[in-house]
Amino acid sequence: MQVVLAAGCLHRICAAAHQVLRGSGADGRLASIPGRLTPTVIALVLGIVALLSLLLVIRIPSPDEWIRVGLDASHGPIFALVAILVAVLLKRRQSGATGWPDWVLCARALVISVLLGIAIEILQGFEGRPPSVFDVMTDTAGAALGLAAWTLATRRKSGTPRGAERRATWTVVALGLAGLLFVLWRPLHVARDYAARAASFPVIAEFADSRSLRFMTTDGIGASITELPAPWSRRPGERALELRYDQAHPPALQITEPSPDWRGFSVIELDLTNAGPAELSLVLRILDATHDWTHADRANLPLVIPPRTRTTVRVALEAVESAPARRRMDMARIANVMIFGRPPAAGGALYVSRIRLE
Repeated sequence: MQVVLAAGCLHRICAAAHQVLRGSGADGRLASIPGRLTPTVIALVLGIVALLSLLLVIRIPSPDEWIRVGLDASHGPIFALVAILVAVLLKRRQSGATGWPDWVLCARALVISVLLGIAIEILQGFEGRPPSVFDVMTDTAGAALGLAAWTLATRRKSGTPRGAERRATWTVVALGLAGLLFVLWRPLHVARDYAARAASFPVIAEFADSRSLRFMTTDGIGASITELPAPWSRRPGERALELRYDQAHPPALQITEPSPDWRGFSVIELDLTNAGPAELSLVLRILDATHDWTHADRANLPLVIPPRTRTTVRVALEAVESAPARRRMDMARIANVMIFGRPPAAGGALYVSRIRLE
């Protein structure tokens, strides 16, 4: 089925490329050299189709943030090459010399590249992947980067004054750098967050600002990082993750990418505050990378937090390691940590101050 869908997508892309690159004559023939479909044109079009097909047929399901962000960022270099190939095709259609840089040609190549990017997002929708405005923006940034690089690589002497040529050069460089910065923006932020996660280990989670939520998801009726209320705070300005809940929406915090290697530690410590008026029953769930997604193949440890109480829960990692029914948990490849509540007797708030290993 996926092969059929991919083939259909490639057919549509080829049709779009034909429309974009068709000749200006009444017969509408595709020709960069009037009247002939040359091997060079065929190679360039096939190159564009091959590059775009990468975005249609390659899928790498993964919970890892760096893979998801890397796949999104891959739109940048792919569309940089697509834009260059489109520019070369348009250049071959020109009958006379033009100045440098050729802003009209670059603008046309950019528009065509963006339209191809939009077409790719629409076609991905038929495969169950919702269209992404951010991906189209990354396509545009990548195309700008590619066109800037191509323009600089094909730079030639012109009759324009040196000052004007210098300004044009710096404009091209600035546009290329802007495209590069946009493509790299999210990967650089994710790399920073991975570095911060590594630097804070053996702390698994603490909540200084919104960046602390990079590798986490929450559930309930609302979540925010806020100052711990005065009855339970131990110092001015102490911050925690507030998980608000009611009887229909129990609180939940899932750490989707904890630091994986827990070897050499003996205890996991959780600093929790139940600000609600009723006892709160929680479950601490921990699983490793080889988890088979059955209840018996992970650690499911019950926790009970009294009402209006801040408490530190300490769980021996030996209990975690021995929890799977038929094996020992791989403590070098911990893949997920989750705290979730059972339906409470009344609404309230759960504050998570810190989770760490000892």
